Amino acid sequence: MRLHDMPEVKWMALSVFLVVLILKYYIDPTDLLGLALSGAAVGAFGLALVLLLTNVPRPDVFWDKERSLVAILRPWTVEVCAARLLSSVPIGIDLSFSGNKVLRAMYTRYSDKAGGAVVFFITRPKGNQSTKIGFLVRRRDLRLWNGMQQVDRLAKKLVADIMILERSMRAAYPHLPVEEAEFEDIIKATTGGLETHAVA
Repeated sequence: MRLHDMPEVKWMALSVFLVVLILKYYIDPTDLLGLALSGAAVGAFGLALVLLLTNVPRPDVFWDKERSLVAILRPWTVEVCAARLLSSVPIGIDLSFSGNKVLRAMYTRYSDKAGGAVVFFITRPKGNQSTKIGFLVRRRDLRLWNGMQQVDRLAKKLVADIMILERSMRAAYPHLPVEEAEFEDIIKATTGGLETHAVA
């Protein structure tokens, strides 16, 4: 389990507990019972967070070959990813200027609502395989009681995202072919890498 797997809500809740404890001490430092209860609540939450970080099972990963989407279901979050690769990139070419155009095009798509992200990635295999360069788009949400319904909902949004991404990549890099990323490419491009135990 990696720290990036944790949704931000848990860290926000811990921060709120700590702020309440500090305010309680600042407003009424003589209320020992209130301070003890607040400290116990923060300690219990911190212990639960540590246990959650160390004992959560690995995520379930699903591959939609038809749409080239990867769905990652963790205990607290649902994530759907897709990527496009730039093939036949000449050595020494500067990709950053045109990459800014792609990021600007995707910014307008993601600026209205949280949960979406676009990532520029480079994967360098250890063997003789070629280096992969591309962009990954991701939609993430808190996992509720029915994770697969959330996957379907996020996948519909991501299909539109990937169409915009592909168009912007073709416009920004008119001389480079744009290809669909395979399952292994998307998994390698996820934040920090991802070790899977279930692929459907």
